[in-house]
Amino acid sequence: MLVDARKDGTIPWAWIEDRLRRPRAVSMWDDLAGFAETARHAYRRDVWATQPRYLEVWLEKDALSGIFEDVLRGYGVTLCVGRGYDGWTSIHDVSERYGDGEGTTVLYYGDFDPSGEDMVRSLRDRLADQDCEPEIIKRALTLDDVTRYNLPPDFTKTTDTRRAAFVAKYGDLSVELDALPANVLRDRLVSEVRARMDLDALADVRRIEEGERVRLVELLAGAG
Repeated sequence: MLVDARKDGTIPWAWIEDRLRRPRAVSMWDDLAGFAETARHAYRRDVWATQPRYLEVWLEKDALSGIFEDVLRGYGVTLCVGRGYDGWTSIHDVSERYGDGEGTTVLYYGDFDPSGEDMVRSLRDRLADQDCEPEIIKRALTLDDVTRYNLPPDFTKTTDTRRAAFVAKYGDLSVELDALPANVLRDRLVSEVRARMDLDALADVRRIEEGERVRLVELLAGAG
């Protein structure tokens, strides 16, 4: 039905994306002027040098990464998409990036189910095993979200080994992050990020960045 709806124009093609089948194109330009324009848009000054804490957002569901990328790009916040439990190689790489975790905050977004709740615990424990202890906060999905927005529940998976403890605490319900209205999710992400950043320092970096973009184009134009 979705294929037919896209073919007849009822649903725009841009509303559904295939994040796995992307062409790996080689970047090319007609001339140096075209490259200069690309460089102008691509240049970003490091915003974290003047921020009180380093911030990252972790997301359990790749299907929602487009929403997160659109919001986070403007703030210079890195998005990590887990697709479930992270492997030890990934955990080690993260610990190398965070150091001991001091001064780092991770905002976590995942399903409200046995594994979704446990992933936050697992992330804390495995990073601690690598002597890395950042602040990790789950901002969605929570039991409060389920009741406040009357989200449609499902039953927990009987094959999930974490089911018994979860059901004993919350009852036999499972709700995916996708069920949260997109506008609610987007607004929450914006407010959580802005609450943890020095917005005046961010604005200062953006002003410097714009001036440097102009100089970059002038330098490349002169080289041509």
